[in-house]
Amino acid sequence: MSLKAGFIYVLIHPSDPNLIKVGMTTRNPKIRLKEHNTQFDKAAGKVVEATGQKWVIKEFYPVEDTYNAESAFFHRSPLTEIPYIMGNELLKLDDKFITWDWVNQGLEVAKSVGIRRDTSQPPIPKPKPKKGAQWIEDQLKDSGLSPLKGFGNGIRKVAFECPNGHIFKLDGRTLVRFPFCPICEPERFDAYTLRRVEIDF
Repeated sequence: MSLKAGFIYVLIHPSDPNLIKVGMTTRNPKIRLKEHNTQFDKAAGKVVEATGQKWVIKEFYPVEDTYNAESAFFHRSPLTEIPYIMGNELLKLDDKFITWDWVNQGLEVAKSVGIRRDTSQPPIPKPKPKKGAQWIEDQLKDSGLSPLKGFGNGIRKVAFECPNGHIFKLDGRTLVRFPFCPICEPERFDAYTLRRVEIDF
């Protein structure tokens, strides 16, 4: 893998102060921002499409080895330990795991990690979240929510039923973060997640 300098950047979204995207690019971050705001088949673009509001750049920094910087930022706890943290390539800030302090620490690591010793070898790839159906089902066992059909790997939207008989679709990993019925208790969901719930299908 060739050595490429570039930038690490943080995007924020006006619809939700806790929704962010951290990325790397070998191009001008403003060009990458435009792509995020227009590629509606990608996670960031789906937020724009759903809300009608565009992502904005909070900050960006030059890095010597883009791929190594990305690996350094993402290959840290809790991303490697908590299954639902990296849903849809976007990050949700919270008061326990993904905080601004954690993001800023990661930026410092990414900025200072430098160049790989052997640039012919790729850096450690971005960790993949644990997204098994059994884990999701175990996490929801006390919520009263039950999967109905097509219960897969947690990325695809799945039909769930609540104890009151309401049926809705949402991906399993997101539901683990919000283990409630969006029809009975919509106030427990943030606006972006609530928009992703399918009720009439």
